[in-house]
Amino acid sequence: MIRVDRIRGVIAILLGTVILAGLLLFVGLGMMLMVVLSGSMTPLMLPGDVIIVAPADPDHVEIGDVIVFQYPGRDERMVITHRVIGIDTDTGLYSTKGDANDAPDSFSISKDDIIGRPVFLIPFIGFASEMKRQVILLMVILPSLMLTLLETRKLTRGFHAARGLSRDSPVPKGQLFSIKYSRLLPLLSVSLILFLLLTVPSLSGIQMYGSVPGSIDLRDSCITVEGRSLVPELYLVCTPDASGVPVYGVVQPGETVSVPITGTEPECTVARSPYILPVFWFVGLAGLNPYLPVLSLAILPGAFLTLALHPLWAEKKFVKLRRKRRLVDRVLEN
Repeated sequence: MIRVDRIRGVIAILLGTVILAGLLLFVGLGMMLMVVLSGSMTPLMLPGDVIIVAPADPDHVEIGDVIVFQYPGRDERMVITHRVIGIDTDTGLYSTKGDANDAPDSFSISKDDIIGRPVFLIPFIGFASEMKRQVILLMVILPSLMLTLLETRKLTRGFHAARGLSRDSPVPKGQLFSIKYSRLLPLLSVSLILFLLLTVPSLSGIQMYGSVPGSIDLRDSCITVEGRSLVPELYLVCTPDASGVPVYGVVQPGETVSVPITGTEPECTVARSPYILPVFWFVGLAGLNPYLPVLSLAILPGAFLTLALHPLWAEKKFVKLRRKRRLVDRVLEN
């Protein structure tokens, strides 16, 4: 059995710690929240997405990086998020281009125009309210933090009061969870299998090119990505092209896409995943490991779904006798 008040207390403390750490990190590093208003970076960033922008050292900006900058010579409120496609070493100017645009930007930017680079993306909430950082900080983050801290204090007091009651009162009111493994294991298995079946086509379709034993010989200037799943899939060539720009996109079910790989190294891997994750997350995870996006989709949603359905496999029980409570305490302590 698992004690309910302890679980709630631990969850509240962990949630409060995460929010507080995120708030300190957000304010301490001078991060900003910005809403994506145009589709120039589609599908990496969609209109309505919110990006967290961290300050960036212009000297460390490289070709292929996505940066946030002010439109040169215009109002400071006009901010653009595009990818760096060239750096002039003589003048120190940067050439940029939106991933969805056919042509590069008609202007160049200097180091002074660079605001930062996006480090995280929150999908679909930008159009709900185009709030500035101060408004979100005062109306969302701080109230959430205060509620979490108050809940933590309340649960902590309740825990100590319950322990005192269990010692002094002949009828303590302890609440416990009794896990029914006969229901938990089948439910977890079904949830994992459902998402695993969704990701198997993408997992089996991850392609390897180069000198790795068993991989496909890389001879042509392009490779073919075929949509195998019942839903659209994301793909990413984990080795960028000669310009440093990652090659990624969306392939529809049954569609075939030719992906240029001119300038890539002899070995490369084409990562794939169902189009469920935001593309920004997919590109970041695939950059760490080509299998990470599809494996995270195969495991995490099923686990969260099982937790959300906990009333089906977790039964609440109340211990009313002191002897039973003491016995349960001994079991929990051991």
